[in-house]
Amino acid sequence: MMSEFEPQLTKMGNFRKDNEPGLSWMVIIILLALLATAIIIFANPQDMATSTSTPSFDESPTPSMAARVYTVSYDAGVFSPTNLRIHAGDTVRFKNESVFPIRVASDDIVGFDSVGDVPQGSYFAYTFAARGTFSYYNTHNKGQTGTIIVR
Repeated sequence: MMSEFEPQLTKMGNFRKDNEPGLSWMVIIILLALLATAIIIFANPQDMATSTSTPSFDESPTPSMAARVYTVSYDAGVFSPTNLRIHAGDTVRFKNESVFPIRVASDDIVGFDSVGDVPQGSYFAYTFAARGTFSYYNTHNKGQTGTIIVR
């Protein structure tokens, strides 16, 4: 029999379970602060300036525009990027990252041909002077194609 004066065990809350939501939020806030600090420290000011600028819709090249060099990689039977938009006067380097040699050619432009095989680790470069859409392919497998769009 239990008397009225016997001590009763009462269930007390578990400290860890009661404080887990606060601890989780504190960890999230610390991680966000660290991420913001890393962005501030490692951000390139030039990248930040160009990313916030208003895009220009003028498609004609201006004399102040410097010619750029783009790289199209070839690996495992695929050109990457498959479609590339550039401006007249820009150069595209076709880099072979595959084990097998490739030969890059186009039927759309006279002179657009790597002439010989491009071995692994090497590249073929071509400067696009005229505007238009030009397809290219690997002569060893004509199903491996890509497109250059020159504005």
